[in-house]
Amino acid sequence: MVGRLRTLATVAWRTAESLALAVSAYQSAVTLAGYLKRKTAAAPAGPPPGWRPRFALVVCARDEERVVGRVVEDLLGQEYPSELRDVFVAAHNCTDRTAEIARASGAEVIDVHSAVPGKALAIRAALERIGDGYDFIGIFDADARAEPGLLRAIAGRGPGTDCLQVETVPIGDPEWTAEGYGFGRKARNLFWWQPREALGLGTTISGCGWFIRPELLREELPKVTTLTEDLELTARLALRGVPVTYVSDARVAVGEARDLRTSVRQRLRWVRGHLLVVARYWPALALRAARGDLRALDLAAYLLVPTRMLTRLGASMVALHVLTRRAGALPMAIALPVTAAEWLVPGIIAVRERLLTLNRRGVELALRHGVLSLLWFPIGIWALATARVQAWDPTRRTPAEVSDGQRAPGR
Repeated sequence: MVGRLRTLATVAWRTAESLALAVSAYQSAVTLAGYLKRKTAAAPAGPPPGWRPRFALVVCARDEERVVGRVVEDLLGQEYPSELRDVFVAAHNCTDRTAEIARASGAEVIDVHSAVPGKALAIRAALERIGDGYDFIGIFDADARAEPGLLRAIAGRGPGTDCLQVETVPIGDPEWTAEGYGFGRKARNLFWWQPREALGLGTTISGCGWFIRPELLREELPKVTTLTEDLELTARLALRGVPVTYVSDARVAVGEARDLRTSVRQRLRWVRGHLLVVARYWPALALRAARGDLRALDLAAYLLVPTRMLTRLGASMVALHVLTRRAGALPMAIALPVTAAEWLVPGIIAVRERLLTLNRRGVELALRHGVLSLLWFPIGIWALATARVQAWDPTRRTPAEVSDGQRAPGR
C-alpha cells in the first residue's frame, strides 16, 4: 500500500513538473518566434481606399477632475477628420467637477449614477446615449494620453476587424512605485503582446485604448458581470471566435499607481475579477482549444498562467529538483534547456531592444520591478480568499500626475 501511494505521488509530481515545463517552453517559443517574425515583418499598410470609419470615443471617469481634460483634448486633437469622431465622457458616480471640466474641454458628457460599481455600467450608459452611425466605439480611461495618429492607425487595420487593442505604455512618472510597474508594462508589451501580434494570436482587452464594433458590444456587454469587464469580454469574444487584434503601432499612455496602498487595492480588484473569469469561462475555452482553436488555447493558457513570473518560478523549481538528483526528477536534458530558455530568451531580447540597460540604473529598475512583482503572491492569496468581493475605489490624483511632463506618446 505504501509503495503504491509513493508511486502515485511520484507520477503526480512528475506530471505537475511536466506541465510547468510545457507551459514555460510554450511561452518561450511564442516570445522568440514572434520576436523574430516581427523583426522581418513589413510595415502595416494604410487604410484601404474609401475606408474611413467613424468613431465614438468614450472616456470612463469617476472623480477625475484633475486629468479628464487632457485626454479629451488628445482625442479632439487627433489627426483624423473631425466629422468622423465624437468624444463622450461617461461621468460615473462623480462627486467632483469631472463633468464640468469634460464639458468645457469639448466633450459631450453622460452623467451616470448607479448603486453598483463597475466600468461596464458607464460603458453601457454611453452605448444608450451615442446612438447609431458609428463603425467603432473606442474606450479610454480618464488618466490616459493618446498619441495624435491613434485613430489613423486603427483605420489602417481595415474593415475586416471587429475588436482591437492598442499598445498601452506607461506615462513618464519617476515615482518609485509607478516607474517600477511601468517597467513591467513595457516588458509585457515586448515579451508577450508584440510577439502574439506577429503570430496572429491576438491579445486581451486591456481596459483602455480598445475599439469594438458597436453591434458586437451591444450584444455582449449586458452579459458581463465582473469588475474586470475587459478580460471577461475578451473571453466571451474568444468563445464566439472573434479575436482581439493587437495594434502595436498605435499607443495610449496610462498612469500607474503611485503608492503601494493604491496599487494593492487596484490589483486586488484585477485578481478577483481574473479568478471569476477563470471559473466561468475556462472550461469552455479549453473545450474550444481542444477542437483546434489556437487563439482559444493561448487565452486558456494565459488565464491559468497570466505572467512569466509564474512560468519562471515553475521552470526554476523543476531545474533545482533535477540538479539535486532526487528520485522522480525529470531528465536533465529536458528540464535544463527549458529553464535556460525561460531566463535567456527575454533577457537577450530586453538587452537588444534596450528595455534593460546594462548599467546601475537599468539593474536598479529591473530589481525594483522584481520586488514589486513579488507582491502579486500575497495579493493573489488574499484575492482568492475574497474572490466574491465587488469593490471599486476611485484613484486619488495628485498634482504631480497632471504635470506638463506627462504628455501624450508621440508628442
